[in-house]
Amino acid sequence: MNVLLDTCALLALADGNLPREAAAALRVAPEAYVSVVTPWEVAIEVAGGKLQLGEPAAQWFAALAERYDLREVPLEAATACAAAALPPVHRDPFDRVIVALAQARALAVLTSDDNIRKYPGVRTVW
Repeated sequence: MNVLLDTCALLALADGNLPREAAAALRVAPEAYVSVVTPWEVAIEVAGGKLQLGEPAAQWFAALAERYDLREVPLEAATACAAAALPPVHRDPFDRVIVALAQARALAVLTSDDNIRKYPGVRTVW
């Protein structure tokens, strides 16, 4: 099954702390995806002083994507509208985009976020 990394999964992967089950799912996935909103969220955390990286967020993400062969998924209008139409389980717009992408593309989400698990039709691993 193809996987989609949430922000917490991307950060854990970068730190070498991805839990065993999530790491195994990533290893056997034919394709591994990251939404463009994920590095955006990371960059916001860096800009706000809540997260420190050893390099600019764009370079950090590009190196990580190349190292782990992560495919970047653009934010399309249909996905943005689907995210807005989701039930009000969670207000985080980044997570809502992750859910909409997972639903539309039948992707398993690598995440520790309990709110993502609450959405119908979304399989999570972690």
